[in-house]
Amino acid sequence: MDKFLKIAGIVLVAWIAFGLVGWVFGFLATAVFWVAVVAGGIWLVGAITGRGKNQVGGPRAHARIR
Repeated sequence: MDKFLKIAGIVLVAWIAFGLVGWVFGFLATAVFWVAVVAGGIWLVGAITGRGKNQVGGPRAHARIR
């Protein structure tokens, strides 16, 4: 009975550990996803609003230098 309880305890601790690690990685993946979505939205709005402006490295900047 002693060996059974040790094995059952090891299985239970491993199960809890894997569940906790999975939860942490899932949370981090979700957080990185939402940060990327927000950053992409900010970049998109900036690209749309700055579309007509003369930006450094844009096609109009090179034509003016010549």
